[in-house]
Amino acid sequence: MNPNEIFSYPIEDKSEEARKAVREYYCRFLEGKCDKQSRTINYPMGVCSVNHSRTKPIICPHRFLENNLVFKNACDSVFGTINNVLLFSEVKLSNVGSFDFVLVKHKPISNKVEDFCIVEFQSDSTTGTGNLVKALKDFMSGIDVLQNRYQFGMNTYNTIKLSYIQMLIKGQVMEKWGKNIFWVMQKYVFDNMVNRFGLNDLDYNPRHKTQYHIYNLVADSNIYKLKLADKKSTTIANLLKAFTHQSIPSLDTFVEVLERKIKLKLGLIIE
Repeated sequence: MNPNEIFSYPIEDKSEEARKAVREYYCRFLEGKCDKQSRTINYPMGVCSVNHSRTKPIICPHRFLENNLVFKNACDSVFGTINNVLLFSEVKLSNVGSFDFVLVKHKPISNKVEDFCIVEFQSDSTTGTGNLVKALKDFMSGIDVLQNRYQFGMNTYNTIKLSYIQMLIKGQVMEKWGKNIFWVMQKYVFDNMVNRFGLNDLDYNPRHKTQYHIYNLVADSNIYKLKLADKKSTTIANLLKAFTHQSIPSLDTFVEVLERKIKLKLGLIIE
């Protein structure tokens, strides 16, 4: 396991453009300085994606900003055009939370809203992140990190648990309003969610309000590019059905775990 992209370029890219981005902590997706922070270094935590388990997980949501591709694809799905469409970020809604992005189609030469849709980014996160920070430090000091393996893991299950709740909360609002919400994620994250929750009936239906736009990172010359790999959709009823029909572990099995702990005296005495 090691970084795949640092400060928006593949770690093996030795071009002057890539070197300049590293020197200036520049993110070409943000078109400005990387704003991802770590408490243990005095410069940005500029790892965009990593190499792990034969995949290239995106661990920074800004990575999905590449060339506004995901927004153009959402516009094409909902509006059929990017004309008269504005993009707003971090739009708050009481009792629901913040939407990552809202695409608003307004009437020509007017501030009247004609239509809108929501776009949510779902990147993954890591465990043992201190080792990933070490990899970044090694890279910044000139070490070839591709030759090393750094012991960090992917926190995909936690990522999915948190995002699933958001899908239910925000998706209910969108269904009530009759508006679309797009969940932008990588294929391996989507597949993990489907398998963990036993989801089915996810064939693409443009009438569904919860939409999944599934992307992969694809090598293109000396960089990686986002590519739309698939589209899926669902209803809140289907998500709730899967959520409430999870298999329940055996009570006896859990009691056995507790009894083993008692035997090993692993508990704390309450005084």
